[in-house]
Amino acid sequence: MFGYVIPDKNNMLIKDFNVFQGYYCGLCRALGKTGGPLTRLCTNYDVTFYSVLLHSLAGQEPKVERKVCFLNGKKKPMIEPDDLSIKAADVAVLLTYYNVADDVEDGKKIRLPILWRLWLRKRAAARRMPEVDKLMKREFRRLSDLEKSNSSSIDEVADCTAVVMRDMTKALVKTDDVVDLFTYNLGRLIYLLDAVDDIAEDSKKGRYNVIVNNYGKCTEKADYLLKNADGLSFLLKSTYNRMVESYNQMEITIGEGVLSNTIYLGLNLQIERLLKGVEKCQTIRL
Repeated sequence: MFGYVIPDKNNMLIKDFNVFQGYYCGLCRALGKTGGPLTRLCTNYDVTFYSVLLHSLAGQEPKVERKVCFLNGKKKPMIEPDDLSIKAADVAVLLTYYNVADDVEDGKKIRLPILWRLWLRKRAAARRMPEVDKLMKREFRRLSDLEKSNSSSIDEVADCTAVVMRDMTKALVKTDDVVDLFTYNLGRLIYLLDAVDDIAEDSKKGRYNVIVNNYGKCTEKADYLLKNADGLSFLLKSTYNRMVESYNQMEITIGEGVLSNTIYLGLNLQIERLLKGVEKCQTIRL
């Protein structure tokens, strides 16, 4: 479920891009600090956004400094690992672990040494954040059970990732009802985007997909999206609009440029991409 919550670089101010890069590189540093070089592979744009969100909700301005990049040896602006970036790093590890575990359950082959090393780092992250780990374990197990029962309830299935996003945020920083609604609908939207993205592959391989259960199997993606355009558009955009409604009521004092760009532009681009059947997610070069 990674690769959907990313900024629109083409319409991003240079100063906001530099902020995003600082958080991205800071997340990589935090992962290296907590789990070593291999754990840096868990760095992704989605959790970078989440790190910005955590700092904003906590009202905690991170310290930025120029450091040498672990990968290319160039100096870049990076946030100094603090308590919130360490928490974001642990979130990245836990999400990666449970995402890989779901892939294995779906029949995908993952090399045992990779699973073992990832499990060791997941265990360390779980020790630092036992409440979040228990939450993910419970909700992703609930999701797995719904998939095994071949559930056709979009609300029930999407609720699992929505609850993870909402309750995880509540466990890490102080929130209110508005923030809880925002994070809930963000988690719901991520699940729905992933489900729509996978309709063709899941139909071909006979894997569970709640969209396929409701709209039928997909044999030709372009025709499928055209035929079900109204229903899929309403499903994605109604969730997106509820999320934006909550975001508009939130007081954002830190990282506003990054957060607003991602919410108003980046996620909108992902919705339009999926509804048009464009396969690859937008990427940005850091």
